[in-house]
Amino acid sequence: MSNVIHKPRHYWAAGSNRIRDVFRLAYLFATELSAAGAVEIIVRPVKSRRTLEQNAKLWAMLGDISRQVEWPVNGVMQKLDSEDWKALMTAAARQEIRMAQGINGGVVMLGESTKRMTVAELGDVIECMYAFGADKGVTWSEPKGQMPEQWEAAA
Repeated sequence: MSNVIHKPRHYWAAGSNRIRDVFRLAYLFATELSAAGAVEIIVRPVKSRRTLEQNAKLWAMLGDISRQVEWPVNGVMQKLDSEDWKALMTAAARQEIRMAQGINGGVVMLGESTKRMTVAELGDVIECMYAFGADKGVTWSEPKGQMPEQWEAAA
């Protein structure tokens, strides 16, 4: 084997019929790595990540809020884009705020990626958006489908 340093690889199977194939790929990779030294193998259940339906609902709802609600920024009421609303909503759902000093001064609020959220976590964000929207009179246009209660049960 050459002196190439390999990045870790993640393999997952969404059902027992794929386990053999996934283990075969992991075995080949581990065999290649073992020529350079010890290898660590971790097997664990996967947390259910957000669904495509949840993601579609999230962005539709963020679009609705961004078109219908003004929010104070630096003391001025204005419309925010969907990315800004996502940062606000994920912080509200998590009930925590992360701040950093800006490069040129000021304060920057650090958002959280929804890509890594579980089904239940993104369900919490969507629930928070429903509550906020009800308070602000937002008319929803998001695609119909599973409700957050069903997403939480799937987690």
